[in-house]
Amino acid sequence: MITINYFGNIAEAAQIDSETLDLKSMSLEDLLELLDSKYGIKKFQFQVAVNRKIISTKQGLSLSDRDEIALLPPFSGG
Repeated sequence: MITINYFGNIAEAAQIDSETLDLKSMSLEDLLELLDSKYGIKKFQFQVAVNRKIISTKQGLSLSDRDEIALLPPFSGG
């Protein structure tokens, strides 16, 4: 299972803060396509964290069982 945590505008669009998908493996790109078809996430700016590490969505990363994904809105320091 892959856990996805939503924050900011994406959480509002999905109307949930998190969900667990019964997937054993999937590419990050395919997961983002799936989430876009469900919630229209591509219209938002966001970063992706996999297992609490922010990564590039262009990495071609393969996700596996027990991975935790977070879709994070833009943020700034102060």
